[in-house]
This record gives sequence, structure tokens and C-alpha cells, in this order.
Amino acid sequence: MKGKILIVDDEKLMRVSLEKMLTKEGFFVRCMKTTEETLNHIKKEDYDVIVSDMRLPGLDEVEFLKEIKAISQKNIVIMMTSHCTVESAVTAMREGAYDYVCKPFSTEELIIKLEKAINYKKATSEIIRLRSEIQGCYGHNNIIGKSKVMIKTLDTIKIISNRETTVLIQGESGTGKELIASSIHYNSSRKNGPFIKLSCAALNKEILESELFGHEKGAFTGAIKTKKGRFELADGGSMFLDDVDDIPIEMQVKLLRVLQEREFERVGGEKTISVDVRLICATKKDLTNFVKQGRFREDLYYRLNVVAIIIPPLRERKEDIPLLINYFIKKYSKFLKISEPDISQEALDLLMKYNWPGNIRELENVVEHALVFSSTNGIMLQNLPEHLRKFESVPGETPLSLKDKIDYQDAIAEYEKSLIKWAHKKANGNQVHMAEILGIPRTTLRNKMIKFNLS
Repeated sequence: MKGKILIVDDEKLMRVSLEKMLTKEGFFVRCMKTTEETLNHIKKEDYDVIVSDMRLPGLDEVEFLKEIKAISQKNIVIMMTSHCTVESAVTAMREGAYDYVCKPFSTEELIIKLEKAINYKKATSEIIRLRSEIQGCYGHNNIIGKSKVMIKTLDTIKIISNRETTVLIQGESGTGKELIASSIHYNSSRKNGPFIKLSCAALNKEILESELFGHEKGAFTGAIKTKKGRFELADGGSMFLDDVDDIPIEMQVKLLRVLQEREFERVGGEKTISVDVRLICATKKDLTNFVKQGRFREDLYYRLNVVAIIIPPLRERKEDIPLLINYFIKKYSKFLKISEPDISQEALDLLMKYNWPGNIRELENVVEHALVFSSTNGIMLQNLPEHLRKFESVPGETPLSLKDKIDYQDAIAEYEKSLIKWAHKKANGNQVHMAEILGIPRTTLRNKMIKFNLS
């Protein structure tokens, strides 16, 4: 069957001839003769295309079209008219008709229009389905975490999603900055508009400027045609700029102008282009230090930092690790077409101890690796990547290789505290035994415990 067609015409001869002709061509056809019975019928049954005469008893063509669209915006209507004028065609299209044909028309003409209408409906249905699927992927409930900081972050996202304000997301690589940005866009009033992403890292000034603002043909060597920039492509939607700390200082003034004036010129162009774009930015660096060093404009920083969302590294929200592991097990079990395995306590304990320099992205890769090598016994210690199996956790201590800088006194104090906690666990709280395994006098141990409020 090529498609399901409803014919609406008060002339019996026209209904009969169209039904016979279209049925012969492989369409399923039903016929109606009044606007009232048509509206009642399409409330109960769907059609790919409704082909209707413009002049019917009851409602006029404008009201009839409005009623059809009120039942469902998905209804595709082709109008037939005996008085084909530009005015009647414009009226029909303005009120929601997909197309029109002028009586008398040929079989071939109508079939071509029907096939185009059916293809259009299939394409729009697929777009709606994919858009709904994408929006589902970036719903607020897909941000995993029960830690206080993540609950607070989620509350902030819910509040600001439907606001037009600029957002600056701060966090280490792999903490989920892009997921947060996507969640903000797909839960905003702009969710049906474009969501354009660009990483500013490792792009030189010329390439980045062209990517952001586009260029005119001949603007530079290799510019063989005019190209729209990301701001133009994001018009009516949102743009996510990752690694804004990498934007060259000389380009930052142009970005500031777009934020303030909502307009710019393409590279090599003179025409001013206006856009309506919400900007969401992300950085893995401390921009306040960049401002102090003269590497980032202070006025741009304050313009970007209207609302700041700081995502903590995974090592600072370890209570979220089991939830994330469970989420990735479900995700990759489905992808790998295997049953969802359990995870052994030994494997879970090691994943909880590890400090995750690559954050959530690293955890996701580890879970996928473990699933590939898992057996019917579930995810065991031996299924984890080798570097994790060799990992020996110094109690509470983050390896220096994972840090950019440290406070010496704080680091020493933190290390002492972690050693005392470790000894407490090993000695089941017996202070005499704790002092022995630490190799320090008991009085020193007691003073340390009082100092660190561990008594």
C-alpha cells in the first residue's frame, strides 16, 4: 500500500472516480461528502493525506482547514479547487494546506503531489521522533548523582533552563560539562531550535574566527565559497562553546560584541548579521587566574559568568560512583547485547578507591571494558583494566601526578589524617595497636587524633 488517502468532495462522480483511480495505483482510499462527517471520522482514524474540495456544504475552506489542524497538526491536506487563483492558493497554504490542485487535473499530477506529501509526512514524523529521543536523552533525570553537590547542581539547572541567561560551566575534563549544557538547551523554550557545539581548543585564530562567524568567498586563501559560522547556524537556538579559555585574546572582543549586540560580520564581509542565540560556555581552567594574567578579558569574563555551574571531579563525589556504574552497565549491556551482570564487591571497592583522573568519561570506559571481559559470574576484579588492578591506594591520598599544584601544609595534614584513619581500621580502634603499626608514641597519636578531630 502506497498510502492511506481520505477524499472529501460533495460530488459523487468525483469521489467515485478518484477512489477508483487511486485504488488502482495502490493507495487505500476512503471517501466523505461533508465537512461534519469528515471531522468526526478523522478524530477516530488517521490518514496519510486528506484530499478535499475547497467548497463544501457546512464550513468554508478556512474554517474546515482550521478544524482539521486542530484535531492534529500532523494532518496533511491537499485542497482541490475549480476556481484556481493565486489568491485561493495562498489562502489555502496560509491556513495550513500542504498543497493544492486545480480541477480538472491529471492522474499523474495528483499522484506526484500525494507521494511528495506522504514523503514529507514520513520525514517530519522521523524528525519529531528523533527530536523526542534526543530530548529524552538529555532530560534532567539523566543527570546521575545523589551527592549534595549534584543535587544542588540539578536544582540550578532546572531553574535556569528556561531562562535566556548566559551560563558558564566549570569543571575538569570528563566531568560531564557537555551533558549539562545539552540538558539546559533541551529543557528550555529553545529545545526545538538548533543546538550547535564547538570546542575552541587547539584551533588557531583564523580557523576559530571562521568557525564562529563564517567567512565570505575569497576572504582568505582556501575560502572558495561563502560559509556560515556557528552563530548563524545556531540562530533561534543555543550554542555550546567548550574550552573558552583557549579563545585568543584578540578574538575575545568580537565574541563580547556578539553577546552584547547580537550581531557580527563574517570574515571578509561587510554585511552585519543579527542572530538570536543563547550562549552556554564551558572551561576546565580557572578564568579568574587568566583574567589576572591578562590572558582573558575581564569584561568578557563577567559577561560569560552570569550564572556559574561548577561540576566537581568524580573523586570529590564518590557516593555517585555506584549509581554511575549501574547506569553504564545498563547502557553497554544493551549495546553489547548481553545480560546485565552483577559486580563483585572486590571490583566495586577498587572502583570506589580509585581517584579517577579522567572523571566520568574514564569510568564509562572502564565499565565498558569490564563488560567486554565479564563472564557469567559478573564483573570481577580480573575483568577491570590492568592499570586499575595494579592500583594500590595510599589511604586518602591523590597521586601527585594527578595534581597541578598543592598546598604543602594541607597536603601533609591530609596525609597524616588518612594514615590515622587507616590505622584505626586496621587496629579496630585499639590505640595501642594503632601507635605500634604507625611506629609513633601513643601520646603523639592521641595529640594527632585531637588535632584532626578524630577522637
